[in-house]
Amino acid sequence: MTCRVIRAVLTLFLSAAILIPLAAQTPQNQTPTSPQKPGAPATGGNQTPAAPAEPPPTPGVPIYINPGIVQLIQKKLVAMGFPMPSVSGTWGDLSSAALAKFQAKNGLDAGGDLDELTLTALGMPEVLRGDLPAGAEAPVSAQAEATGGGQIYASPRLTRLTQSKLTEAGYPTDNLFGIWMAGSDTAARNYQKAKGLDITASLDLRLLNSLGVISSLLDPKPGKLPTDSTVQILSDKAVIFTGAPISIGPSGVKQIQQALQQKGFKDVAVDGKWSEGASAALKKFQESQKLEQTGSINLRTLKALGFNNPLGDIDQAGPAPPKPTK
Repeated sequence: MTCRVIRAVLTLFLSAAILIPLAAQTPQNQTPTSPQKPGAPATGGNQTPAAPAEPPPTPGVPIYINPGIVQLIQKKLVAMGFPMPSVSGTWGDLSSAALAKFQAKNGLDAGGDLDELTLTALGMPEVLRGDLPAGAEAPVSAQAEATGGGQIYASPRLTRLTQSKLTEAGYPTDNLFGIWMAGSDTAARNYQKAKGLDITASLDLRLLNSLGVISSLLDPKPGKLPTDSTVQILSDKAVIFTGAPISIGPSGVKQIQQALQQKGFKDVAVDGKWSEGASAALKKFQESQKLEQTGSINLRTLKALGFNNPLGDIDQAGPAPPKPTK
């Protein structure tokens, strides 16, 4: 069973475990209906008029590790005794399964994801800074370029830390185990709304910046968390923890679009929406820099665009909104 299948089964299991008790409590917490006021029209059982629907959150744009580095990671895994059918720079379930075995052997959460703790354990922390490790210059296949490489994840530990910070701030998540589910999305969306941030409901860089946990991504140090004891108990029951994909919100996308304009791609709109036109311009920029022409946002390309510390420079949190006056 692949890591992604295990993740889907685990998400369904935890969703049921968390949401069923909440659903059982709902009837006890319903607001009683109030009597109709004289002269007021009936509203169908005194129901409160529905509030206007809020616009859906803006999907975050994923961040990738470029195919050349992915190919180097695959070579390292094979050399350490974690084989896979092919070493091509294309990341998929079989590569993820090999990585999960490496993670388990090195005391990491074996979700099979390319996260900050795993990159450090592989001896490649410079990847997080957008730098190219020695040996990652080897050419990759056109198929690998087309896939964009491997998406970068927040480790379960960093996800747990984010969930803990959201909960401490008054926006409780559905779990503190480091598994990003619908309840964590909701907590993040409510936090973003209250702080005047782009509403993405995803684990984006601006959210990590605002919560003060970005340093754990840039300079990963495992340490201890209050939830570690619970996580250990669940780990003993063979529960596999996975982190969450890291994304860039609209403000960060604008920074990238502005950087492309400064590099001569004047047709790129600075609107915070990643489009096919922006992707095509990025692909041309990558070609001009002799980078893999993926058209997707990866850390190496961001470094070439002028972001010296991409994960730290992109999507910085804006100023806190002013407090309401009495």
